[in-house]
Amino acid sequence: MAASGAVRLGQAHDGSSTSTTALRRYRMGVALFLFAALVFAGGASRADEPRQIIVRIACVLTLAASAWRLERPLVSLPGIWRWLGFGAYLPILVQMLPLPPSWWAILPGHRIYADIARASGTVAWRPLTLTPDLTLNALLALLAPTAVVTVSVFLDTKTRTALWTWIVGAALFSAGLGLLQLAAEDAPLRFYRETSLNSAVGIFANRNHQAALLACAFPVLGALLGTRLQSQTTLRLLAFATAAFILLMIGELLTGSRAGALLGLAGAAGGVWAFRASGARLRGIRGQRLFLACAVGAVVLIVIAIAASHGGALSRFGHGDPASETRVQMLAPLLHTAGAFFPFGSGFGSFATVYRQFEPNALLSTIYMNEAHNEPLQLVIEGGLPALVMLAAFLWWWCTTAVALVRAELPPARRSMTIAAIVVSAMLMAQSLVDYPLRTPLLAGLFALACCEMARAAAYRPRETVREREMSAAVTCPR
Repeated sequence: MAASGAVRLGQAHDGSSTSTTALRRYRMGVALFLFAALVFAGGASRADEPRQIIVRIACVLTLAASAWRLERPLVSLPGIWRWLGFGAYLPILVQMLPLPPSWWAILPGHRIYADIARASGTVAWRPLTLTPDLTLNALLALLAPTAVVTVSVFLDTKTRTALWTWIVGAALFSAGLGLLQLAAEDAPLRFYRETSLNSAVGIFANRNHQAALLACAFPVLGALLGTRLQSQTTLRLLAFATAAFILLMIGELLTGSRAGALLGLAGAAGGVWAFRASGARLRGIRGQRLFLACAVGAVVLIVIAIAASHGGALSRFGHGDPASETRVQMLAPLLHTAGAFFPFGSGFGSFATVYRQFEPNALLSTIYMNEAHNEPLQLVIEGGLPALVMLAAFLWWWCTTAVALVRAELPPARRSMTIAAIVVSAMLMAQSLVDYPLRTPLLAGLFALACCEMARAAAYRPRETVREREMSAAVTCPR
């Protein structure tokens, strides 16, 4: 039975009795609905952003629509994923359970708040978290990746490829919107009230998150291009890929994010890796025409980059960034904050509130740090030891799976998309060391989709291998 399930998972056509055209369209419609909600309302991380309501309602509807058909998923996720999903929700729920005043007062880091409660006469049963409303917001923030994972397990290969294509399209749209935002500063082209001014933020509120999406589009574009070139090689396809690369790179530069520029280079390298993994070759195209197309694209890139630099969009690269320097100096206070609340944490979402208690006077300025810009440390501060254990378990799964997939012999099309997923998830985790991209619903969903792609590739078994194992088992079975 396990072998037959592996065959069903591994085949490109994902054949099963329920995988009809109507069912595929239904699943694609559900995925497109969620994708549209994340693109047009999931680009901000603030709890007070009104568009968060749209995202969360869309996620709930998506979960209901996914479960409504009551059918078996096309893929079974690894067992560790069930524990990770359970572990992601459980600590937040536990932090919201009311505790007796005597218990609450002796929790690490809570003493000063207990003294304030006694002085103000407000002693009462309280949850472990110091900010219950923001902890509830953290719980609701898990809806986006949960919905993406739920949708993904019902998608066949063709539909998943379409979904990745939509992601590249969203990145191109966001890059183009960023150009318009700089060209018409007075026009209402920004989606969010709190946003990075004088930057090409596209569909996001933060320029660093815009840079992350554009960087993630490079490896996906390379994988999709390699897959398409396996069947045909046309100048039109190459011209589109070149134009897409140029637009993404221009959008990356216009964000003004130095970390984003490094991510863009890493993403471009990942795109080359994913393209080569597909085994595609350029055939039937004359060298002169290809060279001419690349030359024209390079000229366009240079001209637009020069125009942007004269407009001041790239001026940040030549000057120091006070915010970046402050983040480096925050490391010691962050460690102190984590130690004060360890091992139970201060409550998810409470960082901005509790950090003020430990922020040294030397770091006081007009720069407001609403997040730690270091996700591992912020998880320890807010979630304590349980969050640290969950993070370590996930990193163990990701590292072992990524290494195994890089060494595995997979079909070219599946291998190229798997490499793209590894690069996308790695870049988002790397940026999480200096920023908080996964706190935006769109990038959290993209990260979840990339991890699902890795899980599906890890579960892949070629039909020939399964048959050989069945024959071997029949031979060695005692009679």
